[in-house]
Amino acid sequence: MSVTHRVLVPFELPDADPLPPVLVETLAAMDIVVLGHYGLPEQTPPSAGRDQFEVDATAELEDLTGPFESAGAPVTTRLVFGKARAKTIDRVTIEEGCDVILTPGQTAAVERMFVPLRGEENFDRILSFVAELLTEIDASVTLFHTGEGFDRRPGEKLLAAATDRLVGAGVGSNRISRWLLKDEDAGRSIADLGAAFDLLVLGETEPSLRDRILGTVPAQVTANTEAPAFVVRNVEESGE
Repeated sequence: MSVTHRVLVPFELPDADPLPPVLVETLAAMDIVVLGHYGLPEQTPPSAGRDQFEVDATAELEDLTGPFESAGAPVTTRLVFGKARAKTIDRVTIEEGCDVILTPGQTAAVERMFVPLRGEENFDRILSFVAELLTEIDASVTLFHTGEGFDRRPGEKLLAAATDRLVGAGVGSNRISRWLLKDEDAGRSIADLGAAFDLLVLGETEPSLRDRILGTVPAQVTANTEAPAFVVRNVEESGE
């Protein structure tokens, strides 16, 4: 189940909020790409924005990257001036070979992790990343599955298989719980339930570029929770 993970950590400049120290510590052993996207007014060309703001933006990005470097994490930095933040994240994600994207949020500790699983799609990569996180932090994890009108048996089988994968990767079974729920709106359920956790790990849900990276359910969840969330891309499915 071992997979090499490369995590994109995007910041919106100027005046970006720094990452909580506990997240820096959690990511310190991983390969990190820090993206600084400097938002420009509609009438300002990127070249003009770079000429005007590059010195300050570079200094701010160095400050945001500093905690990772102090923790010993291998870090690549990218600074982009433009208007389309979402498209920039998509592009840099692919250019840098990232398979995980962090949606930053605020948390003082990571003690409870929430991992919704839809099915076999992207199953191995999601659980590989979760296992890697759990080797860095002493947290519990709740594996969750929901759907409309589903037979409980496939859901129970999915969650049992996920538990076996994590235990096989060295995660103690006493740190893992399973939650199966019938609901017609998966996005709403995950957003509502995930709000009670310190950290979320989500999988891609849609085939198009934009929706695949931050698909319908991940976008709905991250828009409705303040907790940090990792979106694990389905790299094999996308052919990248």
